[in-house]
Amino acid sequence: MNSTFTTPAILTLFLGLVLSTAFPGNANLPKYLGNNKIISAQFESGLIPGDTIPPKEQENFDRPFGSSDYQYKPYAPDPFAENKEAPPKVLQDQKVETGDFKPRLYRVPESYSGFKIEIKKVPKPLTASNDIFFQHGKLFAEKLQDGNISYMVGDFPSEEEASVFLSDFLAQRYPDARVVRYDQGERAN
Repeated sequence: MNSTFTTPAILTLFLGLVLSTAFPGNANLPKYLGNNKIISAQFESGLIPGDTIPPKEQENFDRPFGSSDYQYKPYAPDPFAENKEAPPKVLQDQKVETGDFKPRLYRVPESYSGFKIEIKKVPKPLTASNDIFFQHGKLFAEKLQDGNISYMVGDFPSEEEASVFLSDFLAQRYPDARVVRYDQGERAN
């Protein structure tokens, strides 16, 4: 089997061996690197970093944190000081076609128990251009036994929460709106 190692690969293996070997007492890396002049030259020239922590970041851990003579000075107090402020991004206007809008209505789930707010009750379905389809995110619709269609919003666990929401947000816009209770998917009132 023929395998060719390049000089950098051999140097990397040797350096890994030197660094991973446990030496008794204090390890003297320059002493071991001195045996190989190429690695020693790379170490001195800075190709092989001696330490990963910049000297300005090192702290004296012998002094207690917060003592009167302790002052931590960060390496870069304001990293953005030299950077100029980027110009604001301007988004281009995009034309959106609305002619093919179809309202999305949801049915009340069969197992739903809780409270909803009926904002409109009409004899015929509303057209897709009606403002309620653009003003409310999730609309529920239900055909009632009297033939009317009820349009509802919300999902409230208690009648009190639904009433507060109705009075605070919807009463002025929909004066005929009311709270409706559901029990296991059946309209209770």
